[in-house]
Amino acid sequence: MECFFPEYIELMPSFHLAYQELMSTEPQVGNIRLVIGRFDQYGIIPFYVVGFDGGCPKGFSLKFSPWEKWLGATVDLSQHSEFELAEIIAIFLLDMMWAGFSSEEVATYRREYIRHQECLLTVYAYVEDIEASESNPIKCKQRSNEFHETLGLHDFDDILVPNDACAEYVQAHQEMEVQAYCLGEAETDYAVYCEKLSALRTNFILQWPTISHSSSPMH
Repeated sequence: MECFFPEYIELMPSFHLAYQELMSTEPQVGNIRLVIGRFDQYGIIPFYVVGFDGGCPKGFSLKFSPWEKWLGATVDLSQHSEFELAEIIAIFLLDMMWAGFSSEEVATYRREYIRHQECLLTVYAYVEDIEASESNPIKCKQRSNEFHETLGLHDFDDILVPNDACAEYVQAHQEMEVQAYCLGEAETDYAVYCEKLSALRTNFILQWPTISHSSSPMH
C-alpha cells in the first residue's frame, strides 16, 4: 500500500488492522471473478474493480460487499499481467475499504449513508471523480452505474422491479439489464448508445404494460 498508494500513508495503521481481520475471515467461496480496469492516465481515480458472477456478463461493484464474498472470489492473473501481485492486492484492499476499515463499518456505511450528510457528500464526490477520470462517456456511464447500483440509487429512466413482481417479470428484467450492460461494453458512439438503451427499455415496458414502474432515490 505504501508503495502503490503513498497518498494513504497516514491510514496505514487502519489498513493493517483491516488486513488482520481479513486474515481471520473465512472465505465465502462463490463464482465471482474479479477484474481490474484502468481509468484515463491522468484521471483522479487510477483503477476500478468489477465483479462478474458466474457466466453473467453484467459487471458490478463490490465496494459494499461482505469481505467473505471478496475472499471467496477468483482473479485470472493471466488477464492482469501488467500488474504486480502486490499491486493487485493493494488495489483490492483500497476498493474493499472505501467505506470503512472493518467489515462492520462497511455494512453500516451501506445501510445508513443516506441519513448522513457527510457520507452523501463522499458519495457525490466519488461520482464526480469517476466523471473526471473517464473521458469515454459510455464507459463513464458504466462505471457510475456500477457504483450507484451498490447504493440502491437509480436514474429517472431506470425501470424498477415492484415488490410483488412475478418470477417471469424479474427474470425478464434481469435479462434486459444484462443487455443494457452489454450494450455499453459493445457500443462506441454515445448518441447511438443512448438511443439503443432507450429503445431497449421502451420495448421492455411494452412487453409488460400492466406492471407499473416508478422512480426511487436518484443521482
